[in-house]
Amino acid sequence: MSLLGVLVQVVVLRPLIGEPVISIVMVTIGLSIFFQALLKWMFGVFIQPFPQVFSSQTVNILGLNVESAYLMSLAISLVIMAGFAWFFKYARLGLAMRATAFDQQVAQSLGVSVRQVFAVSWAISAVVSALAGVVVGLVSGVSASVATVGVKVFPAVIVGGLESIVGAVLGGLIIGLLEGIAQFADAEYLHFGNLITIAPFYAMLLILLIKPYGLFGSKNIERV
Repeated sequence: MSLLGVLVQVVVLRPLIGEPVISIVMVTIGLSIFFQALLKWMFGVFIQPFPQVFSSQTVNILGLNVESAYLMSLAISLVIMAGFAWFFKYARLGLAMRATAFDQQVAQSLGVSVRQVFAVSWAISAVVSALAGVVVGLVSGVSASVATVGVKVFPAVIVGGLESIVGAVLGGLIIGLLEGIAQFADAEYLHFGNLITIAPFYAMLLILLIKPYGLFGSKNIERV
């Protein structure tokens, strides 16, 4: 996955360095559709069960049965977040990535290789995506539709704040709780049928209207 991330960045995205962000977003959406179609052609459209990993599927915690896959996903998430927190604060490459994200031209003038930073960023993203796919596959099976889980990242990140790792984590928790509440309310009272799907995006729209930079994001003021 690391090599695939670098290949995608070098072949497809490197020519877009310096282009508007919307161009990169549209290209990545197109890549997502292409890879989903490719996987459906290679492996079919039916959900495949993930090989059994745990001898016990549930763990009893204070009388509550919790799936082992959820505990594993929690442990993996904590390790990854702790690793990223250290990486972006202390590692030389992490600081270079932060500088590049802030201003590519300034970072390049200070000797940072923007091309190298982008390649490493995509390599890391591909590895994290693979870990996320394993975690989701343990719970819901493996198919091309697993990629749709990534759509929920947008409400979580925007609600928490684009520039805050803690905000992104809390945003994910907020969206998860909102989905649970929406599913319960829909099943018991409202009977809309798809409230769990659209509720996160209503929350995202509400936050954008009230606090466009997120609950924990920093407000940027530009003077012209």
